[in-house]
Amino acid sequence: MDKILIVDPTAQSSELIRQCLVNTGYEIYTAESGINALAKVSLFCPDVVLLNAELPDISSYDVCKRIKSNPETEYTLILFISSLGTHDSRVRAIQVGADDYIEKNFDAYLLISKVNSLLRVKHLSDQLKQKYVELEEKNHLLDLQLKMARQVQQELMPAIDISFQDIRFVSQYIPAMDIGGDFFDVLALSGHHIAVVMGDVSGHGISAALLTAMLTVMTRSLAPQFDEPEKFLFYMNNEIYKIFENGVHEMYVCMFYAVIDTEQKQVYYSNAGQALPVMIRDIETEGSVVLNAAGLPLGMMPDSVYERHSQNYESGDMLVFHTDGLSDVFYKENPEEFAEHFCEVLADAKSLEDPKEIVEIILNAFYNYNATENEKYEMDDVSLIVCKF
Repeated sequence: MDKILIVDPTAQSSELIRQCLVNTGYEIYTAESGINALAKVSLFCPDVVLLNAELPDISSYDVCKRIKSNPETEYTLILFISSLGTHDSRVRAIQVGADDYIEKNFDAYLLISKVNSLLRVKHLSDQLKQKYVELEEKNHLLDLQLKMARQVQQELMPAIDISFQDIRFVSQYIPAMDIGGDFFDVLALSGHHIAVVMGDVSGHGISAALLTAMLTVMTRSLAPQFDEPEKFLFYMNNEIYKIFENGVHEMYVCMFYAVIDTEQKQVYYSNAGQALPVMIRDIETEGSVVLNAAGLPLGMMPDSVYERHSQNYESGDMLVFHTDGLSDVFYKENPEEFAEHFCEVLADAKSLEDPKEIVEIILNAFYNYNATENEKYEMDDVSLIVCKF
């Protein structure tokens, strides 16, 4: 039941107003002074206060201001009743927070109409607040789910800092949101072979993160069966295509797959639409080498064929894998300029012994740490693996 508080110092006037509202079904309270009105507002939490402009103890404008400035009563609606009927009194009432204004020589229909109108506003405001509370609860639940998903993703894809037969691997991952769509791994295969996987799922967020978790598990299961990168991508493509063949959303996966043969000092690799790694040679005359390879992203069409390429390496060389989020920050519209600058940064950093320092130099050159939250949301995930031979 809606509650109405009538604040009027004159018993006769207060009773007249009460009689106007008695058949409306409202729960009606009365107060004869400003102090009494403030106490009853706190005690009964009325929906609407009918506030007489002339009170015996404190100013009605002050009463209105106190009600509106109290966080517990700020949404209480106030109908200011004045015998002055001047423009200044109306303006002043609105300035201190009154929601409506009526002159004292009102008729019953006008009063009821204004009270009903204020109550409709109150009901809509209450509904809005309830929806906001529900939204906050859903956001809280979503935040918990995101944190759980991020924890799972971090467990499946922890930061890499390992050595394998004199080769050092160090990774860095920066998701655009709490969770992202990049995935990578370094997997020891048989004997003197080690695989490097760098992938990127279309989009980012929860759906992309779920897919990266699945792809990480699939990669770890299948990689030991394929020393040949082109066969690995061929099989992965068909498996992913089966998953999305009858799906509602079109999703695809970009992936670069390399197998390093430490005995032959060769890198064998195939590509499925992923950003190309760059090798910086220790021999000054050879400079940088881009591991060029073409191929359709995984999941777009069945039985896609992937090319196999190779590149030799020597002790002192450096190979850097990355996702296209690195170039998208500053060079999204100019990939050629990114490639040139990327090679220059890597060449300058090659002499550093610690790959972690190299990762920091790369990120400082290409990642916008000072971006706002909205800007970061629009940015893509960034993943790096630095391999020092």
